[in-house]
Amino acid sequence: MKQQVAPVQALERAFPWRSARDPMNRVYEPFADADGRVHPRIVARADEITATMLRNKSVFKAIARDPDDHRLPVTVTNEQLEAAWPVLGESVAAEIRRLTRGHALKSPPVRIARVERKHVPRHERALVGQWGLFLAQWPPNRSPRRRPSLLNGRILGVYMGAVLDDADDLAYWEEAYERYPAYALGLGDGTRYQSLMGAEGAANAAVFANTATKLVDRPDGHGREIAIDERRVNAMFVEFLVRMPLPGRGFRAQTIGAVVALENAFDQKTNPYGSILVDYGETYLPNLNGHS
Repeated sequence: MKQQVAPVQALERAFPWRSARDPMNRVYEPFADADGRVHPRIVARADEITATMLRNKSVFKAIARDPDDHRLPVTVTNEQLEAAWPVLGESVAAEIRRLTRGHALKSPPVRIARVERKHVPRHERALVGQWGLFLAQWPPNRSPRRRPSLLNGRILGVYMGAVLDDADDLAYWEEAYERYPAYALGLGDGTRYQSLMGAEGAANAAVFANTATKLVDRPDGHGREIAIDERRVNAMFVEFLVRMPLPGRGFRAQTIGAVVALENAFDQKTNPYGSILVDYGETYLPNLNGHS
């Protein structure tokens, strides 16, 4: 279930869009110099990087309006959520600027750790001993306003991966990495900014977030299968459109997925170990059920 990729500490400060041909050592070609590093003229223009939320806004509003959905408090208004969107955009832009410059983060909001038996329900025991993502500060800050949450306009990180938008790159990736698409993240589906990133070859902390599952009866009545357990999901990948400077004078629009924590991530009763559990969407369910 979304494992078998190992964390590499150096990648926590690495540019998130990677080359499909050599993701560990080279950045995505539009942003690379001859050696595969972020082009120095892009680094020099890092202050020009901006980010805007591509979608997901209606999803959060629906969660807040549902009295049976405890991921966001029902007291949150649409106005409060709308005020968070530009703050989240600036948080993403600041993170991309940091990674463009290759700077380390002084106090990361999350940590990667091995999953233990106590962390998961019985049907998720296959995850024990594998990697998972956890809040770095646990127990959480007593002040809700100081937590790295959606409502505070803060992100937990962005998803690193090779950009697989070129058909030849995708074909190469499918052949080179047998785990594909277990670590693939589709972005901007149905928009002009549609993109696909694969983290099978190089991964940062955000990639190690597991999901929350439950067992349900199969529609055909024969046995049970795995489904997403939305009650335990406490984080989401939010899609952002990043305006990246190019080595010349222009810009390129590039999509990225940012992990944002919902309020139930900080509930010690429902999330006693500070696990970050993301909903990867219906398209990921075949991976959970052992088929594609």
